Amino acid sequence: MRLNLNTQILEYALEISRCGSISRAAQNLFLSQPNLSTNIKALEESLGFRIFTRSSKGIMPTPEGEMFLKSAEIIVSEMANIRRIPELCNPDRSEGLSVVCAYSSYILDLTIQFIQLSEWKFPQNTFKETGLNHMLEDIIAKDYRLGFFYDFECNHHKRQKLAERYFLDLNLLKRNIPVVAMISKNHPLANRQSVSVEELRDYPLVVYEDFAYDDWLGPIGIDRHASVLYIFDRGGMLETLRSSGGVGIATGHAWGPRDIRDAIEIPVTGTRSVLNQYWIKASDCRLGSFERQFIDFLKAEFEK
Repeated sequence: MRLNLNTQILEYALEISRCGSISRAAQNLFLSQPNLSTNIKALEESLGFRIFTRSSKGIMPTPEGEMFLKSAEIIVSEMANIRRIPELCNPDRSEGLSVVCAYSSYILDLTIQFIQLSEWKFPQNTFKETGLNHMLEDIIAKDYRLGFFYDFECNHHKRQKLAERYFLDLNLLKRNIPVVAMISKNHPLANRQSVSVEELRDYPLVVYEDFAYDDWLGPIGIDRHASVLYIFDRGGMLETLRSSGGVGIATGHAWGPRDIRDAIEIPVTGTRSVLNQYWIKASDCRLGSFERQFIDFLKAEFEK
């Protein structure tokens, strides 16, 4: 089979898959619907199999199409990375910091402190706070240069395997980060100096949606059948804790003074695994002097 493909036609197919509609995809791509349909038909003839089929739910990928789309997404992503090679090989560019982290106002506060101490050396700095999986996706796609996340030591082999697969550098920033219970000041546990994992089982828990059980609650020691409310963002978690009797499970570096005016942190004792703070980047991403100074600044602050 001889294929004559280009990344543009792959992007067309991916957009149809995202939209579930050729007409909507055509609008997003600024193409006419007949033109887009003709391109996809020619692609399918070249491949020798159907990519999409129509159903009551709209345009759906065939089994062969699902496999094709997974490969197409990788190809399109890598072509974008190739176009960014000049930027990646020039670490001392003028954009400043490009940081993505798993929910942590502590990392945000330190990032702001560093930028202020450097007297806003660069006019453009980027910071994003999101879930663990989305953070890793952003680093793999090279949408951000530096990623930060906390993870239990028992999960390290999984992160290392992912790093090797996607050519990432995984680095330890701080070992033995405390796990804390985040609760309202009116909560029955509010006067405690610490709380054990066993005691947490008596209360509904609030955790971030992007952390799978085996990555988070399991290593802590929480039963798989515990009552859990999954929240996607830090603001939503805070509002939930303020208005309910739930207990948020976080880290000692996840929250900042602005967050906990109406709540308190209590250390959790008896966790099954040690929690660490890591930073990650693409292996071919060479750090500039400003970025290296930032990493050194974070290491010093974590040691305090």
